[in-house]
Amino acid sequence: MMQRLNAQNAISLLAAAVALTACGGGDTGSTSTPTPAPSVQVAASTCATPPQLFTDQVWPSMSSTCVVCHRAGAVASGTRLVFAVGASAAENYSMLRTFAAANGDLLMSKSVGLPTHSGGKPFVDANSQQYKDLAALLPQLKQSCDTEVLVTGQFWKDVKFADDATTLAKASVLFAGRNPTAAEASAVASGGAPVLAQTIKSYMTGPTFERFLNEVGDTQFLPQGVVVFGNDRGLDPADWPMAADLINNQNLPNGVRARAETTLRREPINLMKFIVNNDRPWTDMVAGNYTVLNGVTAPFLGAQVQGTFVNAADDTEFLPAVLPEARLGGNREHAGAITTHAFLDRFPTTDTNRNRHRASETAERFLALYIPALASRPLEDGQFRVTVMDNPGCAVCHDIMDPMTAGFQNWAPNNRFRPELTGTTNHVLSDAYLNNNYPRDAKGNRFYQTGDAWYRDAKAPGYNGTAMPSGYNNPTAAQWLGQQMAADPRFAMGALHFWWKGLSGREALRASTDTTSADAASRLAAYNAQHDEFKELATRFAANGYKVKDLLVDLMLSKAARAKTVDGAMSAQRQAELHDVGSVTMLSPALLNQKLVGLVGAGYVGFNNPYTGVALTYGDFDGGLARNNRAINYTSNQISVIDGMISRQAVPWTQADFARTPATRLLFPMVTLADTPATPAGSERILANIKHMHKHLWKDDVPTTDAEVQRTYNLLVAIWNDRATPSARPLTSAYNQNNDPTYMGRTWAQVLGYMVGDAKFLYE
Repeated sequence: MMQRLNAQNAISLLAAAVALTACGGGDTGSTSTPTPAPSVQVAASTCATPPQLFTDQVWPSMSSTCVVCHRAGAVASGTRLVFAVGASAAENYSMLRTFAAANGDLLMSKSVGLPTHSGGKPFVDANSQQYKDLAALLPQLKQSCDTEVLVTGQFWKDVKFADDATTLAKASVLFAGRNPTAAEASAVASGGAPVLAQTIKSYMTGPTFERFLNEVGDTQFLPQGVVVFGNDRGLDPADWPMAADLINNQNLPNGVRARAETTLRREPINLMKFIVNNDRPWTDMVAGNYTVLNGVTAPFLGAQVQGTFVNAADDTEFLPAVLPEARLGGNREHAGAITTHAFLDRFPTTDTNRNRHRASETAERFLALYIPALASRPLEDGQFRVTVMDNPGCAVCHDIMDPMTAGFQNWAPNNRFRPELTGTTNHVLSDAYLNNNYPRDAKGNRFYQTGDAWYRDAKAPGYNGTAMPSGYNNPTAAQWLGQQMAADPRFAMGALHFWWKGLSGREALRASTDTTSADAASRLAAYNAQHDEFKELATRFAANGYKVKDLLVDLMLSKAARAKTVDGAMSAQRQAELHDVGSVTMLSPALLNQKLVGLVGAGYVGFNNPYTGVALTYGDFDGGLARNNRAINYTSNQISVIDGMISRQAVPWTQADFARTPATRLLFPMVTLADTPATPAGSERILANIKHMHKHLWKDDVPTTDAEVQRTYNLLVAIWNDRATPSARPLTSAYNQNNDPTYMGRTWAQVLGYMVGDAKFLYE
């Protein structure tokens, strides 16, 4: 028997937004998802059983120090020693034994910071009790032992996946704003997985796909919070003399300034869309030596545009361009999105932050690296001259982040390119740092050296252990940083996380540092399953030239996205494992409006502007002006908005569809308003139409005997039977006794409202 994860009533299901939901009786299962590889676990055989010295002394010390870095997703995840957070002591003992067997001496020396160790000195020195305990355990760690490896089960065991028809319909709604045509559905039914992939990719063009890309871009780059003009953060006429009138709002045709402002505010998104739509490699997002502009904005910036605009007055036509540095001469450095004014302003810095925020946000978006989660911030005890350089507790994060900050060394807190001048050097250094009274290094020397354009009281400029050429004065530092990131194996995984959030509305799972909670093992299993699948997709993404459309197809066809139901009863642990599996997204106001247009025939005026009014209440996201995260849970706010929409729109939607010829109707092709439940023929046609609506609106291709179809039919009959006792409250409706004498127009409108207000319609 199929069982729903977190089975709840309809409203609770919406609130939970879980991925695995029960099927109403018509699930056909999956046929095109490959068989997953089994997970493995080291069994606790005699010599692999952890001794008491390990469980009582060594492991408690290591789990609070070494595991901070030596775990999946952390700074030392690429080393030969990676512990499993949330796993049993036996498993981690086995991992330590494997490493110690070949690297026992290195294990001991690294524990006290020798010869070099980015994690500092976790066990302080050879006189510490932690070091002595580890030394006493070492002979047993190096003991020869044949461990037994057991297959402990498959993460995807008993999970059923959405079939090809359902997957096609989901992709069609997301990317094309409609249901698949009969020809498309037939081709996929006969052609299987290859045709399914080709058809999904064919949807990735046109205005609906543009809207999808805009939604992803808005989520990631928060454009409404960007300041383009004024506020000591906007464009400066000294840097953009050709844009002086634009900046000062003088001598301009009506609307031009607002159009240019929108273009520059959305520059990273415009670049993203250009890359995706033209099948350029995703690496251009950080390493592309260009930006994109339209014909309205390019002349103001003196841009060197590659190609010729078909229509220079078209705000939606973009071409690659290089921007000049009018004040200093030559061209500005370009590193894809990260050197756009919009990115720099939306992820700002200060003289004391020194681009750490920018580096952290860049790493999260493009490397799937969430730096704040690498370690807990240590308390400052005052013993370090430069804390972030000298305190090993800070090194876990700052060893990664601080070298990257120099990649933004040419961009000041006010977003200007090298605005200050000291001697012959243009730079962004603060006055306090340049002052002779600024604190000195351990030898009493000034940190600042003549000709510097970046700070020396920080980690040396570089990336992932590679030093940046001319690191303290590199006029193309961001270009170098972008190139290093694009060559990093983590970059492909970063794309998986970026686009998974766009499709699912949720962050990709992260390895948890919590090893004590009751569901720690379940969360670890879920993370490992998703991460393992994403690694496969990331490898294919990189090998195929970083093409985003191909990646979107792969994600739509992934187990993580297609997981739908599960057979049999589930334990609490199994429910916890599968809680965040599957792609069930509460549609944003803009995407929901597009779905309404495609499937119902018309949208909702309240959703036309997604950042104001009821749309803002529903989506809880204003493009990054004040609200940075989209709503993902169905609360009373969403209920009130949908109830209001249905009360206003259900009758007009119904009336408009009945006004069409039966062959062109979206919702009611099999009935007329004369068909009522009072006659067998009327009931038969009504049931057939309800079956059609279940497939059309909910993707449930089920027979008329299905329990959910029967539930909808019974609702319709109950509404119709109640026609003689309408509410005493005065109501106005486009359908009335004069034009709806059978009451079927109003009845169908209420049924339509029931179906549109259900999770199966509001989520994708």
